[in-house]
Parts: sequence; structure tokens; C-alpha cells
Amino acid sequence: MDKDKQPGIKCDSIILAESVFKRLPQLTGSENVNLSMEVNNTFSDDKKTLQTILAVHVNTENDPIYFKVVYVGLFSVSEEQNMELEEFAKSNAPAIMFPYIREEIHSKMLKASLPKSIIIPPINIGVLVQENKK
Repeated sequence: MDKDKQPGIKCDSIILAESVFKRLPQLTGSENVNLSMEVNNTFSDDKKTLQTILAVHVNTENDPIYFKVVYVGLFSVSEEQNMELEEFAKSNAPAIMFPYIREEIHSKMLKASLPKSIIIPPINIGVLVQENKK
């Protein structure tokens, strides 16, 4: 890959596939927030298209606050491909999709009138993906 050029992979679509939110009516205001992420990549036979499924869970279904958000990203190689699709899928695709998940979670928090918003800070997606593979 020539680091002076763009990867040559375009984002064709990012689709909200699932959004689940649960909360107890009465909260203490000191609820824990535990974030986990799953990434599943599927490549076309010709290695020209990629489907990335990014699922983020905030807590578990038994916690006072629970989120599950799943987005599907569709990517394809352009004429000026400068990066292998497999390499792009490792962290670039999830990094492109993550702001959509952050916004979905934040929006639900506001609509649910939670005492304090869960603000997901900027994170290193590559590291988080690797940690969740362990």
C-alpha cells in the first residue's frame, strides 16, 4: 500500500440492522457501562466487495441499562485500489461504521431521559476489535 494515496475502497452503504434498548424505570444514576464489540466480515469470491457486520453491546440484558446495536457496512474496491480488502476489513471498516453506532446509542439515551448520557469516547477501534477476539 502506498501510504501517500487513499485506500481505493469505497463505502457503498451503512445500514441499521438491529437496535435494542432496555432500561429499568428506576435507576440509581451510578449504573455501570461495559462495552463489547463483534465484527464479522464476509468477502465476495472475487475479493471485490466486503460486508462488515458490526455489533456493539452496552452491558448485558440483565443490567438496568442495555443496548444492542448492529450495523451492516457494504464496501467495494474502486478502480484505484491501493489497499487489500482484507486489510481494510480489520479496522478501517469498523472505524467508518462506529460513529453510526455511537449516534444510535446517544440518541436512545436522550429519548429515554436517562439521568446521565452514556458518552462513548473516541476509541482505538483496531485495539477494541483485537481485545474482543480474545
